[in-house]
Amino acid sequence: MKLYRTIILLMLILMPFSFIWAQADMSQTLEKKGPSYNIDIANTAVPDNFDMSRLNIYFQIVYDELQFIKIQDGFEANYEVTVIVYDDDEFQVDGKLWKETIYLDDYDKTNSQNDFSFTFTSFDLDPDKYKIMVSVQDLETEKAQGIKFDTKLRDFSKNKVTASDIIFLKGVSYDSLGIKSITPELTNPYKGLTVPAYAYFEIYNPSGEPEAEINYTIRGLNSKFEIKDSYTIPLTGIRTLEAFTIPIDSLKHDIYQLTINIKAGKKVKLEKNFYIRWQGIPFAARDIESAIKQVIYIATPDEWKALDKASDENKLEEFKSFWKRHDPTPGTEVNEAMEAHYGRVEYANQNFSVMQREGWKTDRGMVYIVLGPPDDIVRDPYPSDMRPWQIWNYYRINRRFEFIDYTGFGDYRFYRPYSMYELQLFLR
Repeated sequence: MKLYRTIILLMLILMPFSFIWAQADMSQTLEKKGPSYNIDIANTAVPDNFDMSRLNIYFQIVYDELQFIKIQDGFEANYEVTVIVYDDDEFQVDGKLWKETIYLDDYDKTNSQNDFSFTFTSFDLDPDKYKIMVSVQDLETEKAQGIKFDTKLRDFSKNKVTASDIIFLKGVSYDSLGIKSITPELTNPYKGLTVPAYAYFEIYNPSGEPEAEINYTIRGLNSKFEIKDSYTIPLTGIRTLEAFTIPIDSLKHDIYQLTINIKAGKKVKLEKNFYIRWQGIPFAARDIESAIKQVIYIATPDEWKALDKASDENKLEEFKSFWKRHDPTPGTEVNEAMEAHYGRVEYANQNFSVMQREGWKTDRGMVYIVLGPPDDIVRDPYPSDMRPWQIWNYYRINRRFEFIDYTGFGDYRFYRPYSMYELQLFLR
């Protein structure tokens, strides 16, 4: 078996990669074929050779994305990870392939969306630009999901103070010499950091500076909430490992930017985003205030009044109660109706936003959110005798909606006005 896997790995490194890859964010692909997973990367120096640069790649695969099979007194899932590294000229310079096995004795956990399998790998490479291709394959279903991304590894060999990328942690252990080991944590729009959480980074000090002043800022990109702090640490060698606690309990549901400024002879700036996801708020929602506003099209007058008038302390509970009433599968971890609704909101924002107006607030956005995608669209963006127009046909309710771009800037509005209550009646 080991010989077989060695042959396969050599084939992957020496032959063109056979998957069809989607150039996308590291946690996204354009078409889902296999298990979804979270991925993060971090660039650090190689501890015993600063002429080389280390690429660390971390994976988290949700249990529910894997196919578990019954074995003896438990359940087992197996998946395989492939990573191929190309240089900037598309030449394959390295690669790894390995298998992971998960064993559970609780059937309910096999369907969990809150439990993960974690794995990672690293490559020691020359400082340069690289193209990375990764794939995770469920060995039971034989379905694979591939992602392609670019990265640049920095040069840490110069005689000046530098620092690694930020790595978020869920665990860190210390001994008398300082940090002994770390447990990385991944975060993306669908997975927030949880308590405890730490920000980890390494300071490289070939010039022999005695100490470093650390200043950091945590800033909410939507809420504008901000935390700042500073402290000083001694630099006792060429490589100093440092971590501080992120005050998760003080942060609202939001996207946060962590900025770390290191001053040790010169200034070094590090930045990385992380997410705080409150349970009960949909993945696509930026914050509780926005999430509440975006149900106005589907809420009854009484429901909307309760949500709109809720105090700051009760907003989250009122929001949860609203979606609990509309949950098609009570008792499961996911509220499919809620996720579908905010998926439509996100689609509207990405496709119908115009003139600094969010897509969900537009006429097309309102129709899309309430009724979903139309069965057919007839459009003429360059008419010779009038303004650009679109007709959305919903054959299932025997209705059509006409939109005209009166301004010529893509701001399509109803040709005949509709209220949200009329749309709700069509849906019901």
